[in-house]
Amino acid sequence: MGAEAESQNRPDVVSVVAAHEVRPFGPKPRQRIPYESGSKRQIEFAIEFSHGCTNSCLTEHRVHHFPSRKSKAFRLWVRFVQVKRADFTAASVTVHSVICSAHFTPESYRQGDLLESQMGFRSKDHVRLIADAVPAVHLMVSSSKPKDPLETGAGGTGGPSATTASASRNALHRKLSLSRVKPELVSVGTQTERFERQSTPLPSPVQSEDESFPDVTDRFDLSWAPDKEMCSESSDEDNPEEPMQESLNDSNVADKFIVCLSELMCLFTVCSVCCGETQGQIVYQEGTYIKIKQACTACGYQRFWQNQNMLHRNMPACNLLLSGAIHFSGCMATQTIRMLKLFGLQCISASTFFRHQRRYTIPTIVQTWQDQQRRIITELKEIGGGLILSGDCRSDSPGHCAKYGTYSLIEDRINKVLDLQLVQSSEVPNSTWCEIEGLKRSVRFLKDQGMQVSALITDRNRQVAKWVREELRPEGTSHFYDIWHVGKSLQKSIDAAAKEKDCEDLKLWKPAIVNHLYWTAASTPNGDPDVMEAKWQSMLNHVQDVHEHSYPSFPRCEHPPLEGEARDKQWLEPGTTVYRGSTAAIKLESLTSKKTLLKDIRQLSPDHQTFSLEAFHSLILHFAPKHTGFSFLGMYSRLLLAVLHFNENGDRDVSRTNSGEARYAVRYPRFRKGGWVVRPIKEKPSYEYASALMVSLREAYMRSPQSLQEDSNILSSAAPAPLSTHHKIAKDEAVGEYLQRHSRFKQ
Repeated sequence: MGAEAESQNRPDVVSVVAAHEVRPFGPKPRQRIPYESGSKRQIEFAIEFSHGCTNSCLTEHRVHHFPSRKSKAFRLWVRFVQVKRADFTAASVTVHSVICSAHFTPESYRQGDLLESQMGFRSKDHVRLIADAVPAVHLMVSSSKPKDPLETGAGGTGGPSATTASASRNALHRKLSLSRVKPELVSVGTQTERFERQSTPLPSPVQSEDESFPDVTDRFDLSWAPDKEMCSESSDEDNPEEPMQESLNDSNVADKFIVCLSELMCLFTVCSVCCGETQGQIVYQEGTYIKIKQACTACGYQRFWQNQNMLHRNMPACNLLLSGAIHFSGCMATQTIRMLKLFGLQCISASTFFRHQRRYTIPTIVQTWQDQQRRIITELKEIGGGLILSGDCRSDSPGHCAKYGTYSLIEDRINKVLDLQLVQSSEVPNSTWCEIEGLKRSVRFLKDQGMQVSALITDRNRQVAKWVREELRPEGTSHFYDIWHVGKSLQKSIDAAAKEKDCEDLKLWKPAIVNHLYWTAASTPNGDPDVMEAKWQSMLNHVQDVHEHSYPSFPRCEHPPLEGEARDKQWLEPGTTVYRGSTAAIKLESLTSKKTLLKDIRQLSPDHQTFSLEAFHSLILHFAPKHTGFSFLGMYSRLLLAVLHFNENGDRDVSRTNSGEARYAVRYPRFRKGGWVVRPIKEKPSYEYASALMVSLREAYMRSPQSLQEDSNILSSAAPAPLSTHHKIAKDEAVGEYLQRHSRFKQ
């Protein structure tokens, strides 16, 4: 189907980001009717003052139910009632307990809702309290009717022409509803404001060094080259009657709604001066930003309206904050923007996002991580003692052809990522060297901060083991191996041996052998290597029903007699040669008595393991999946986002039921091959770090966009050159060789 047919199939409206909810001239919502009991209505009130508070919805007062018991405001509501009712407690609150609106100040309500209520766009029953609203007005005994803050609005005074203007608009809206013209499809944002008797011009985009607006009125998303010079639509000298609006302090957390264009344009069909018919016109649109001009031909009144404020002169706030939200949440930019486009929501282009990412969001993430890292180092210095670190490397792709290697260090005492190093494979001989290079950089950084490494727990990487033995051990660093890595290798060896002839019994003994490996380290808290080796060697006697050993440090097994239900496996036949005894026992002895394995068991970590590090590496997949390629700074920023998320949520408690019992879930992991495991359910993670990044991004841009760009230039200069720039070839030459190589198939 063509473009014309496709446009006919699309909805008549498109969706946009809005600063406030819009209800243009709609029908008045129904009021909530109190429940009936018997023959007359009964309303339960949470408070009954000594002088009597008889306000209810029957007296045209709004009533508000108590907030959730888990919220901080709940106890403050109870204390407010206790001023007049000493016997009132938290247990007295029921689902019918309410407090009327006369006990709230106008500041307790959302100012946008109050403004829309004054203009007639919102019913008084739909004016919402702010999240932390608390009643603060104690009514005195008076013969006059208590004032309702919903009738006066913010500031305590209502507009003199609000009722008249609302009635006129509603009448005119009914008159024009049958002849409404369907405008073009665009995505815009809305921010309602009260109509005044004078023009309320809004600022025009002004050109600056960091951002500029093209001199066009394209109705679609505009993307441009970062350094291309653009001319602005207008300047302050050409339009002195349109002053620049001040930026909102909380624009990144302001409520935003999806608004259909047809409903949005209804707000500009009535002149606020003469109530005549007008027609709004979209004069500029860029991404989520839209500017509308309203002019009345009858009285000459005109005004300009925009759906969002500007950051630092000419950056639409929602455009920058949308880039920050996509990046800080770890979403893939192209997929997110494609989803928004498919939905019909006008948003920034992919090129605009990557420009924002390079210039603004990456420096914000790096600065936030550096501040957190300094706080962690200060905390560790106050704790004292040497560092106990778990370290491991993660490749950005499977196999030995990785582009990046990420080396991470977690301090086990506080369970937080202390340092992270990203190494590109072009900086080292090959990708297998990324791990040792990352460890060297991390240790060098810690030494510069005056930190001493007391213990280091890693996997069995031989390069790392040699370097630690030569460089760190003379300085007092103890090197341990993680049990999980050793046990994983042991399980693979047993699985392979169990497939051989007469060795099937080894498969039954595999869980017990791996458990014995963990017990060997856990039961030796001092980490004595001789004792751990003796305990491990005793396993060969145990599986043959021999529980007395010839090792002085471990002469006999510590378990009680195994009889009845304690016996669930058949003993292996004793023997030491292929002619005497069990083949399975001989095979097991050859596997578990290797010199390399015995040497590694002597270095098993008795206290600390790297399971937190493995969990962190799994978390990285959310922010930097292995199926997607990233630039160096793009990869580094996403790794830092994973660090910020882990450090904030690494110590979550187990979720509990209302009765206080811990919650658990049964899982069937793939490595169990049909088996099950029980895992505790943790509390929901928090994302306060992402909210803090949004605030930091806006504030840093408001202070100086040039400072962010300077930080971006510093980061770019320190990053290694891309791999694709090492061996360049002219495009014509490459295409010529390609065609020549494939020309023989066409003959």
